Amino acid sequence: MQKILFLCLLIVTTNTFAASVQEQMAQDPKIKTAIEELVIANHILYDQNAVDGYGHISVRNPANPNTFFLARSIAPSSVKVEDIIEFDMSGKALNGDNRTAYGERFIHSGILKNRPDINSVIHGHAPPILPYGLTGTTLKPVYHMSSFLGEGAPIFEIRNFAKPNPDTDMFVSNIELGNALSQTMGLQYFVLMRGHGYAAGGDSIKKAVFRAIYAIQNASIQSEAMKMGQVQYLTPGEAAISQETIEKTISRPWQLWTERVKKSQP
Repeated sequence: MQKILFLCLLIVTTNTFAASVQEQMAQDPKIKTAIEELVIANHILYDQNAVDGYGHISVRNPANPNTFFLARSIAPSSVKVEDIIEFDMSGKALNGDNRTAYGERFIHSGILKNRPDINSVIHGHAPPILPYGLTGTTLKPVYHMSSFLGEGAPIFEIRNFAKPNPDTDMFVSNIELGNALSQTMGLQYFVLMRGHGYAAGGDSIKKAVFRAIYAIQNASIQSEAMKMGQVQYLTPGEAAISQETIEKTISRPWQLWTERVKKSQP
């Protein structure tokens, strides 16, 4: 009995004194860097029209792969360090944080839990992307910048996974749907969501942001090209070689985007 009481006390004490996000930043330079990049990434994604008043980006905790950081439910352009919440892989907020969280945090928990190679996830509703999830026309790489699309982006059909009723509000709002989205994504880095938007991932914030922005550009270019005639897509070989080359240079656009949003801030 005494042992049980001790274990319960230990659990309560651990939860009570868990370090807040800002305390973790002060203790670990890697966490500080990750959170600061996460805040900038929110602003970049808004500036580049990858998100609007809706949409979000997460990053895996560099000190604990079983948790991740994501802003509270707030417009991406408004995100600050103090808005960041830590979550576990079931989408539960940690450290006693009871602020309103994004309802679709399960997009992030599902992908991060099932894809250890991915450390950052983005979700948005960019209009150029939406037709590809609606028509069944495959979003495929038309140029080297979007070579990560490989042989084409898969489409998540929520009706195939929603229970007990296939008619939903289209939101990935629970663990099961988050896992289903991850399953549809497979080993790809970009997945379309029919009637909703997209999710993108990368092993870093910078790479996830790069992929989201250039997938959207690819969608616009592909749509225009299809009006003109038969489209020449990258072959799987071209895509693989191009991806290896271009993703060595992502610090260049990241610098551009970062400087742009910093200049626009008061």
